[in-house]
Amino acid sequence: MFPGMSYSSMKIDLEDYINSFSWDRRIVLFIAKDIHFINETDDFFKTNSCENEERSLTYIRIVGDDIDKFTIPERYKNKHGLWLIGYDGEDKSYSNDTSLLKEIHNIIDTMPIRKSEMTDQKEKCN
Repeated sequence: MFPGMSYSSMKIDLEDYINSFSWDRRIVLFIAKDIHFINETDDFFKTNSCENEERSLTYIRIVGDDIDKFTIPERYKNKHGLWLIGYDGEDKSYSNDTSLLKEIHNIIDTMPIRKSEMTDQKEKCN
């Protein structure tokens, strides 16, 4: 059972679910119906799993009819795309196509907390 999920509604409260990662993980929220967009995004997360883990990225993937399993907050309602959500639960970047994937590591690497993480962390990815 996901955090924020109640037995009465059996829907996952997306806001609560996102907040369950606060100050522990960054999130890429993906909401889509387009199969090409889905495949490209899934491929990115498979190909870059080490780099994403180094940046504490969690992938929340809501595609097709999965959207019906969630209570969607207003800020994401009737929208499709990719959102980068920081440790603080705030949206840091958004794209309605795959362009965010090309920049996501650079965006994260300029964040103040990430800069200190990079100082303390030995790189393990090539």
